[in-house]
Formats: sequence, C-alpha cells, structure tokens
Amino acid sequence: MACSAVRSPILRNSSVRNYTAAAAKAANISPAATTIADSQVLSNKITVAALDNNSPVTQVSIVFKAGPRNETYDTQGISHVLRLAAGLTTSRATTFGITRNIQQLGGNLFATSDRESIAYTLQVTRNHLNESLNFLEDVATRQVFKPWEINDLSPRLRYELSTIPEATRLLELLHKAAYRTGLGYSLYSPKRHIDKIPSESLQHFVNTWFTGPRCAVVGTGISLSDLSSFANTLNVGSGDGNPSSAKYYGGEIRKERNSPIASVALAVEGSGFNNDKDALAFAILQQAAGTGPHIKWGTTTAPLQRSVISAAGNDPFAISAFNASYSDSGLFGIIIQAPANVAGPITKAAYKWMSSPNITDADIARGKTELKASILYASDNNTSQLENLAQQTLFKGRPVSSTSLAAEVDKVSSTDVKKAAGKLSGKISMAAIGNLSTVPHIDQLN
Repeated sequence: MACSAVRSPILRNSSVRNYTAAAAKAANISPAATTIADSQVLSNKITVAALDNNSPVTQVSIVFKAGPRNETYDTQGISHVLRLAAGLTTSRATTFGITRNIQQLGGNLFATSDRESIAYTLQVTRNHLNESLNFLEDVATRQVFKPWEINDLSPRLRYELSTIPEATRLLELLHKAAYRTGLGYSLYSPKRHIDKIPSESLQHFVNTWFTGPRCAVVGTGISLSDLSSFANTLNVGSGDGNPSSAKYYGGEIRKERNSPIASVALAVEGSGFNNDKDALAFAILQQAAGTGPHIKWGTTTAPLQRSVISAAGNDPFAISAFNASYSDSGLFGIIIQAPANVAGPITKAAYKWMSSPNITDADIARGKTELKASILYASDNNTSQLENLAQQTLFKGRPVSSTSLAAEVDKVSSTDVKKAAGKLSGKISMAAIGNLSTVPHIDQLN
C-alpha cells in the first residue's frame, strides 16, 4: 500500500473536469476516448460511475470531497495523516491482514489526495475483484485510528516533509499567500503539528466529511451494476458537512535559502470549474502562453518565453504558465526558476507580460491543439483515466468522454481566451524561495 499527494498538472487543470457536450465522432481516436462511462446516484446519495472497458485489470476508487480546504487552523495536516493512515487497522481487519491479503491477490491499494478530495484506490485483476473489495471498503470507511498506530506514522511524516520538491513547496506557499485558509492550507502537515493530531480529531474529520453526498465510487473494467451493488453497502453518513466558499485575498510569502537559484511564482485569481466556459478559456490560455519546451533540450517560441528572454541575458532559466482550477475558484500564473542574479529582472518582465499579455489568434489556436492533445493522451493511460473519471463524477455529477471535452475546447472562441487574459492584471499573489537578493517584493512590481 502507498500514499501520495496528487501533483499531476493534468489533474489540477480544468481539462480533466466534466463539461456537457454531445460525443464528437472523430476518426483515428482510441475507443477509450470516445466511450462514456455509465453513472447513477444511489439511495445513500453516493454517485457511481463505471467504464467497462474490458480491461483485465479492474480499478475502483472511493473518493470523498475532503482535503486540506476542509481543515481548520488547529487541524492543519490532518489530510496528510489520513493519506499515511490508509491501510492501518480497521474495525474488521488488521494492518497485517490487509497487507497480506492484497499482496496474495496480486493487487495494489493506495491513497491519493489534492486540496479538495481524497481517493482510496484498488487495482486488481478481474478474477480477484470480489475478494479485494472488502479491503477497499475497510480502508476507506471503517477506520479506527488506534493511537499507537498513528504515533508510529511520525517518522514517515517527517521523512515526507523533508523530501518535498522545491517546485511543490513554491506552489504550497503561493496557495497560502492567495487564500490564507481553506484552499490555502497545504497538502503537507506543518512540522509543528507532528504528533499533535489525536485519533479523535481524525475520526471527527472522517465522520464529518466522509459522507454519501460527498462521495463518488468510480471504476474501470467493471460494470455499473456490480459497482453499484458494492457502493450500496458502504457505511457512510448522510450529512453534507457545511462547506465554506473559497475566498481569494492575494499577498506575498518569501522564504530565504542558501541557494544559487531563486524560484518565484506569480498568480491572480483564475476560474473554478463551476464556470465551464471560463475554466476552459484559462486552460487554453495556459497552453497559449507557454508551458516550456516540448522537445528535450529544445526551446519554445511561446509569448511568455519571448517576453522575458532579453531579461535573462545569457543565463539559463525556466519559465512556465500554470493553471489550477478548483470547484469554486482557481489560480492562473507563472512559475520561474533562474540564477539569483537574473531572477529579479525575469520576475519583473514576467509581471509586465501578465499586466498586458500579448496573445495572438495563432497562439490561441496552438493552445487549443495542445490542450486537446493533453485531454486525449490522458484517456490512453489507465491511471489517468480513472483519476479523471473520479474528479468528473465527484465535482460535476456525471462523466463525459474525452472527445466530448475536446469538442468543448473547440467551442471556446479567441475572444473568450483574450477576455480571460484581460483578467491577469488583477490582484497579484506571489511566492518566492531561494536566494532572493534580486527578487522584488510584490509592491515593487508595479
């Protein structure tokens, strides 16, 4: 068993969310891209979606709308502990029993999460599915959080905190600067909260947020009837948890380090995927602005790269647009990594581009093509396909095929994308890590 924080760009991009559209009939597209999963809402309010693609390996995920955004100041890090606790003793099975049986069945059981959800996923051959589902149910809905087992997680918690990549730390600080609380809470536990989250807090969090209306059960390589029969047996509550709306503030967080480079992120409020059209417009804008070279050791002629290249001189640097869409808010911005001596000029040049982005119709056409390619490529990967299915079902209520989503991209006009680009001059958020000797403060960017 394993756990991880989901950091895949495609997952946090609006391109994997669900948008209503008629299935597009396109030639030379894989069957996975054109197949629409079956879905229904059960009497216990759980939404079920299944894609029976005749795969020899079945994947089933139990997903809840529960993540760092549902934490409080005193319970920060509880989502991180929950990820690590996947597979611990439950009311029906011991840690050893779960581990041994899953291994004997040749399966894989793990937990992944992002700021708004946590997913417990089982991967196993179809002939061993029935025996394995009991353990998935135990791990996701029958936790008991024995205090001594939770205490034993501390070394692993410290290890994960010590190995967070620099780019991930940067984005965590950016979210903190932008939202402060809710979406601003990190995917990782603060060091001050290690050994400070008791079993009672974990159980209260699960009882509050792991409920039927906030749950989706999705699967590939399984029929809807079989998956619905399993989901009907899940022991979940009926409340909705009283979630709060996201609020964007903007601000700046800097973290000085002894490093030869500086990492800087700038962002404004983008769009949540509750606004389908705007979310897709920002997703296209990200690709149009440029996400770095697509050829190893190559360069790019994207407008974002062109706007800052003179500020870097002969020094190497990396720059990319990013877009993070959540249920009711989002961030759109730029990530920069550069030697300390040119990080400041590059940051100023990038901010100047954001204040008045120069996006042509040709850039937008390229952005649409790249976004559609990302959507269709994801449908060819079984793991990505399941993740996309889970996110669509959980947050939009029903899944659609990748070709339908690609068709929606085509419907977004250049005017819509340029309108989204016009919002980049809004209230700025900034995060910076490393040698910040030349990096300007947020009030020095204007």
